[in-house]
Amino acid sequence: MKHAVILGIIVALCAVPALAGAEPGPELCFADALELMYENNAALQIAQLNLEIAQIDYDKAMAAVLMSGSQQSAMQAEHSLERAKNSYRTARQNSYLETFRAYTDVLAGQRSVEVRELELVIAEHNFAVVQEKVRIGDAGKLDELSEMNRVEAARRNANSAKQSLAERERVLRRLLGLGEDAPLNLSAEFPLPVLSWTLAECIEKGLENSFTLWDQKSSLELQERQLETARIDGTPPIDLRRAELNAQIARLNLAREEESIVESITSAYYALGEALARYESAVRDWEIAQETYEIYRRQAEMGLITDMQLRQHRVSLLNAEGSLADALTAYLTSYIQFHHTLGLDGNIQ
Repeated sequence: MKHAVILGIIVALCAVPALAGAEPGPELCFADALELMYENNAALQIAQLNLEIAQIDYDKAMAAVLMSGSQQSAMQAEHSLERAKNSYRTARQNSYLETFRAYTDVLAGQRSVEVRELELVIAEHNFAVVQEKVRIGDAGKLDELSEMNRVEAARRNANSAKQSLAERERVLRRLLGLGEDAPLNLSAEFPLPVLSWTLAECIEKGLENSFTLWDQKSSLELQERQLETARIDGTPPIDLRRAELNAQIARLNLAREEESIVESITSAYYALGEALARYESAVRDWEIAQETYEIYRRQAEMGLITDMQLRQHRVSLLNAEGSLADALTAYLTSYIQFHHTLGLDGNIQ
């Protein structure tokens, strides 16, 4: 509940005002963005069509097996179908993660534009102050030139942030199948899913769902079946020895693959925990920044500091909010990727 409240506040504080004269359009939440992506993703559609073709080929092969009784043909047909299923599942997972990254990149770009524009306002104000000091003789020409350089640097940073945001928006629109001028009124509100499985449970799920491991087991089973056939057929000793060596290699590959999967899951499991810890630390930093800014806001209301000084403190607050949002994005990315490692979808919505 605490995280939900914090995220809600961030949404309110981090929302970037629309450009003057531009209509923000209806809100496009991440779930809606995913629906658009699934409708317009050609690679995913091709993978789905290939899966349907593989299913047809499998049905035809199994019908032929009923006549021939060949178990090897049945295994090969099943292998082709499972490979097509894995290709489709992988394409869907990659598309999901790509869309999430593009969506959050736009949100990060919007935050960056807001900060850079505020820094430019502050720099221009400071430059105007120095110009007045030069006019009355309280500052020299070098001071004026230094402030002018700060203004130009701030303006370059603001322009760079806008250009970066435009490119990120272009990428997201392309993924979603939207027109070049389609408004992107995104939602910065995401859930915070927390993994409830133990490491042992994750390893069990990962081994159970691994296509690579299943592929290795199928290869071993095929090698052992061919070896048994060779023995029955009275294959020459040298060819029989070769078949035995192939089966032994398949067993070693299977054991090596299982060890690799366990190692990958273990590493990703602890990395996910570290990402969550970094997010929780960012929450505390943001809460401190928020309380600090509130103190300065009250001081501004009392006339103890100027509005421009308050804006400077707001930059610090926005930077803290940006760090919090970045930490959440990093955690959610790790969460999605970890579930992909387990052979699961990893949906966060």
